Amino acid sequence: MIDIHNHILPAVDDGAQDLETAFAMLQEAVGQGVEQIVLTPHLYEADIVNGTGEWKKKIDHASDLLFGLVEKHSLPIKIVVAAEVRYQELMPVILDELKVILGGKYVLLEFPFQIVPKNLTRIIYEITVKGFTPIIAHPERIKPWQNDPGSMEELLNMGCPFQVDIGSFLGKLGPSAEKLSKLLIERDAIHIAGSDSHGIHQRPLYSKAGYDWLSERYSIEYADLLLKINPAKVLAGDNIQVYPVNLDPPPLSLRDRVMSFLK
Repeated sequence: MIDIHNHILPAVDDGAQDLETAFAMLQEAVGQGVEQIVLTPHLYEADIVNGTGEWKKKIDHASDLLFGLVEKHSLPIKIVVAAEVRYQELMPVILDELKVILGGKYVLLEFPFQIVPKNLTRIIYEITVKGFTPIIAHPERIKPWQNDPGSMEELLNMGCPFQVDIGSFLGKLGPSAEKLSKLLIERDAIHIAGSDSHGIHQRPLYSKAGYDWLSERYSIEYADLLLKINPAKVLAGDNIQVYPVNLDPPPLSLRDRVMSFLK
């Protein structure tokens, strides 16, 4: 398997807080069958508002420490370093100066959980016109999209792959994220499943559990698509097929309509 979203790089964000934890998370990934991993620390505007130099230095230092430990213990995993980029006004600087592009084509892009910019179409256009394709990180966890799934359709129409957090469809990240993640899966609107792992015990890696869940409920081929084939396409810079879909939620049952009325 390939995991393209996690917070394993040590002491750079709210993920692994030290080298020991980061290495233990990589060991866990290997134990679950992950053969290649993309380390994606959070990149917020505050990190680079005074320039990109400190960010580069911080990421390079953490990477050197972790890569050294992996080599020392001959851990059988391939590692790439990128970032989970929060949308911000400094996107042009990020795309031009920082190593956040995967396969020369893709950037893992996230939006705030509580609000989505109104000029969403223009935001995506300004990234794609530079030759890059945003992968939308955990859309099922964004509250405005939980309330109005149909508003995500424009992203699919513009060719943006969706990356779901495995913890969402496993029910580990709340009922709203679980509900929307399963709707997106049912509508064929999920293209990659990522761990978004933050630690050993809190927000742990769920790659094997996610693979098994998808295999049992859908098919091995579908699990391979989300955890092996499409992530490999990201790293190779190959096109991922993204189709327009209808994301209107199914009509409420009589019981749900009654419960909604009583609220």
